[in-house]
Amino acid sequence: EAMLRTVGYENILNAEMRVIVMPEGKDPDDVIREDIKAWQEMVDKAMPLLDYMFEKTTANLDLTTANGQKQAGEKLAPIVADIKDTIRLPHYIQKLASLTSKDVNTIKAVISELKPKPVKRKTLEPKPSLAHALRPLVSTPREEYLLAILLQHPTLKNEIEDLSPEYFESSENREIFNAWREVDDISSLKEKLDPAVHEHLDVIINRKLPETRNNIENKLNDSIMRLKEKYLKNMAARKAESGEADIDPARLEEDVQISAQLRELDARKGQKRTGARR
Repeated sequence: EAMLRTVGYENILNAEMRVIVMPEGKDPDDVIREDIKAWQEMVDKAMPLLDYMFEKTTANLDLTTANGQKQAGEKLAPIVADIKDTIRLPHYIQKLASLTSKDVNTIKAVISELKPKPVKRKTLEPKPSLAHALRPLVSTPREEYLLAILLQHPTLKNEIEDLSPEYFESSENREIFNAWREVDDISSLKEKLDPAVHEHLDVIINRKLPETRNNIENKLNDSIMRLKEKYLKNMAARKAESGEADIDPARLEEDVQISAQLRELDARKGQKRTGARR
């Protein structure tokens, strides 16, 4: 579902997005830590999002049969119809025609039927902004875990000092965090948010936290430090790419301290797991 939203996000960016296929059970952080060259090879082999959607959709279909071709057409036609890039649209119409053994004009007619028709509104109705409606929910488990702690434990609000909105990579999570800072009662949080974010908010609020109240603060501080470390590393990478040579000594020292604290936390966790096994 998130991938389907990303097709719409391409329209907002007016750019082609690409997909890196991860090894089973691993995320980018795992691969980068284990073998940076392997990660670079995966980046180099990243495939266009729409090609990935075609490949995944047809993987379990028998395209030599009429039924398989029919299913492929039903699943892929709405995706192709959502393409607004007039250069790439004909390419994927042709690709869908080849997969389904139909002529291009037939596929064009189907796509035309699927495209939304302009509707005259008698009255202006409030609706989610286009950017919210089409942008994907970025998978950011740590951000959502941290937000779940904050939303489910309101008493921690006064203890949050070193958490900045810019640490949130997901715009939805950043919007929720900003709204959370402005309200005193969680029940009024939705009033501050775009309706397109409400479903995402409900998922976070209802997320089950296995931790007890005794160690929830440690988990919160750990999550904040890790988000901050990631933000600082990304910022340093962006500066390096843009050729900026200036380095803020205070920020560099802060980055070093955070990394040291995280290594100490990881070491403690490792000792606890070893002790548990013994």
